[in-house]
Amino acid sequence: MGDFMIVKDLSDDFPMIRKVNYLSTASIGLVPNPVIETTKNFFTEMARKGTLALDEEKEVKIYENLRKEGSQLLNCNPKDIAVFNSVSEALNSVAWSLELKEGKLVSTEIEFPSVSYPLFRIAENENITVKLVKADNWTISLDEILAEIDETTKAVFITHVEFLTGQQHDLKKITDQAHDFGSLVVVDGIQAAGYLPIDVRKLGIDVYITGSYKWLLAPFGTAIAYISKDLYEALTPTFVGWRSSEDMWDFNPLELKFPPTAMKFEYSTSAYGVKIGLAEAIKYLHEIGINNIYHHNMKLSELLINELKSIENVRIITPEKKASIVTFKIKDVDLRKIGEELRKLKRPIELNIRQNMIRISLHVYNTEEDVLQLIENLKKLFKRRNA
Repeated sequence: MGDFMIVKDLSDDFPMIRKVNYLSTASIGLVPNPVIETTKNFFTEMARKGTLALDEEKEVKIYENLRKEGSQLLNCNPKDIAVFNSVSEALNSVAWSLELKEGKLVSTEIEFPSVSYPLFRIAENENITVKLVKADNWTISLDEILAEIDETTKAVFITHVEFLTGQQHDLKKITDQAHDFGSLVVVDGIQAAGYLPIDVRKLGIDVYITGSYKWLLAPFGTAIAYISKDLYEALTPTFVGWRSSEDMWDFNPLELKFPPTAMKFEYSTSAYGVKIGLAEAIKYLHEIGINNIYHHNMKLSELLINELKSIENVRIITPEKKASIVTFKIKDVDLRKIGEELRKLKRPIELNIRQNMIRISLHVYNTEEDVLQLIENLKKLFKRRNA
């Protein structure tokens, strides 16, 4: 494989890739066997033994371990990490805790709904304007985002990498302008964390949220959020529960004193096993090396784009500032039928169809052969249809 063999063969950890060409990580990432075993063992032990397997000390350590791994992933202090059950939960928790009464919230018109819906909901009851920057051919202009950030802007809610097109936003420039006007930046990083090197301190952003089940290669059911020290010290969480207390094991119903860290946003009992799984998955990715994964994924993305250009009537939607997602259209072709035929191959190709576009998401377990198999079979299908 030459330059494409940046990471070792991972088929033992992901045995399904021997049978299926899996190009669908942007929807659901495959979970490596070591993470599956760790998570399964915990679930089994807890189901059989109850508090013999999960006492108070171990419950605390589960969260502490995930905060530690999450802080290394995002390059921050573990005290700046809050653990949630999903990205949507984290986004809503932060958005409502801002307690905004007036002003403008900025996002884009091609965001995943979990980003924009909380803004619409807040704006229903307050003097809030939601401004969604329009896309041109599915691409969002940085200049147009910056033009919307002014003295009336309270916060910018944006994804690091767009779920549909793979466009990567320049978070540093967005944050610099937002902070010049005293506004906040809240980022959904679920399509970035796991292969894109992230340094929240250098970016200067206020909130960075990511979830377990895509590029982080962990089970469904948990998320982590970096919340800057200045912000979590200033905010009072909207949602509270028994975990909200600085001493949660005191069980004092008469007084609520929040922890002096981002932990103040954690409030409920949750699925502890998936939190163990996410911590283990982050360790797994770090053993390979996030920079190694990034270069591996980018080489595959570049190969795919170059090969797609050789197919007649293909229009690549993904802009130059890309990540591990490549999206394209093919003129006058029902791409759902193409997807169905690719799944019928001896080695099926699993991909996503979104807005009658093909979305390919390439990750650490993909290879040059995976890209070339896709291209070869696309060409065969189009040749057959045009015959």
